[in-house]
Amino acid sequence: MKVQLSKASIIGKRGAAQRSGRILRRLIVLATVSLLFVVGLEWMVGRFIPVGGQVYELDNQLLFDALPNAARIQPMEREFLKEGDVARVVVRTGAEGYRSGDLDSPKERTRVLVLGDSLVMAENVPEDRTFVRALGRELEARIGEAGSIEMVNAGRSGYGPDQALRLLESRGDWVDPDLVVFVLCAHNDFGDLMRNKLYRLDEAGTLVREAAIVGERIQDVFSKRRAESHTSALLRLWRFWKSSREAGTTMKPLEPGAMRQVARALENEAREHLVLRNPEVVSLFRDVYDIDVAADLPGSFAGAKRDLMTGVLAQTVRHAKEKGIPLVFVVVPSAVDLCSEFGITVDPLQFPGHRKTQLVDALTSSVGLAGGVAIDVTPALLGDGHADRYFVGGTDMHWNVAGQAAGASYVAEELLRDTVAAGALGVEVAR
Repeated sequence: MKVQLSKASIIGKRGAAQRSGRILRRLIVLATVSLLFVVGLEWMVGRFIPVGGQVYELDNQLLFDALPNAARIQPMEREFLKEGDVARVVVRTGAEGYRSGDLDSPKERTRVLVLGDSLVMAENVPEDRTFVRALGRELEARIGEAGSIEMVNAGRSGYGPDQALRLLESRGDWVDPDLVVFVLCAHNDFGDLMRNKLYRLDEAGTLVREAAIVGERIQDVFSKRRAESHTSALLRLWRFWKSSREAGTTMKPLEPGAMRQVARALENEAREHLVLRNPEVVSLFRDVYDIDVAADLPGSFAGAKRDLMTGVLAQTVRHAKEKGIPLVFVVVPSAVDLCSEFGITVDPLQFPGHRKTQLVDALTSSVGLAGGVAIDVTPALLGDGHADRYFVGGTDMHWNVAGQAAGASYVAEELLRDTVAAGALGVEVAR
C-alpha cells in the first residue's frame, strides 16, 4: 500500500528543512563572528594591555636581566598618586631589552647609557616621564640641540652596583656610549652586594668574582611567572582585574621595632656571604633600608660593606678608563632619610649612631676612593623643604614623576659643569 504525500505536506517539509538550514547557517556565522571577536579581543588585550607579562629572565652572569620586546603593567596604589603619576603603568622594553626602546642603528646621535636599579628603570612612572627620558630633555634644552642625544635606559629593578658593573662590562662595547651615568641608590645598594654574592674582597683587598647560584625558590618563581605570562591574555586580564579589586593598601607604616629585625636580617645576609661563603642567592628584589651602615652599628659588617662597595666602584672606574668612556656616578638619598611622612622611620633611641646623611656620605666616599666623580642629588630633593612630594610614599622609596623630573634637572646641570662629561656631550666648559 503506497502512501502518497500531499503537495502541501512536501512543501511543508521542504520549508522546515530550509528553515533549519537557515538557522544552522546563522549559528555558524554567529559562532565564526564570536570566534573572530574573541581572537581579536585576545590579540588586542595581549598587545595593548599586557597584564601578567614577564619582563625579566634569569641570567648566569647577571643573576637576571630584562627580556627584549617584553611588556607588563605595573599597578600603583591610588592613594599615593601625586600630580603626574598614573595608577597603571605600561612597562615595555625594546629589541635590546632597554626600557628606552630600540637603539639607533646605525648610531647617529650622542649616546648616554644610564645604569642602575629601579630608580632608573622607573616602572612606577610612564616611560616619557622617567629620570632617563627627562635627563635627555634637560640636556638637550641646555645644549640647545633638540633630538641630539640618545638616552639608553639600562636600569633593572632590583639591581645592585655589582650587577650594573657586569652589565657595563658585557654590553658596553656593543652599546658604544659616549657617556655613562651610573646611578647609586643609598637606600639599599650596600645590602645588594651581600644578597647578590657576585663579588668579595680577598685578604689583599683585591676584588674577586664569585660564582653565585640562584636558589631553587627563585627559579620556581621565575618559571611560574613565565608560564603565567604565556596563558590567555583574557585570563590574565581577568586575574589582574580580580586582584586589583581585592587588593588593599600594602604600604602601611612599619612597626617601631621592625628596624631591629631589619638589622638582624642584614647581619645574617652579610655573614652568609662574607663568612660562610654560601653561594646561593635567595633574594633578588628586596629594597631593604641599610640601617647597619646608616647607623654604623658596632660589631656589624658595615665597614666590610663599605670596603666592598669601594672595590666594585673602583673596578667600574677602571673598566670605563680602559674603554675610554667618561663615567659619572649619581647618588640618590633614601626616602627614609629625607621624608617627614615616610612609612619607614629610624628610632634614635634604638639607633643612636644613625645620621640622615650617613648612607649618602658612605657612597660618595666610596666613589671618591674609587677614583670616580659623584653627583649627590640631595640638594634637588631638599631645595624647597618638602622632600615627600618627590617620592611615592607609604613604604615605597622610589621617585615619583616629580622626583624623576627634579633629579633629572639637577643632574643635567651638574653634568654640564663637569669638564669631561660636558666634553662627551659636545659642550666646552669655560674655566
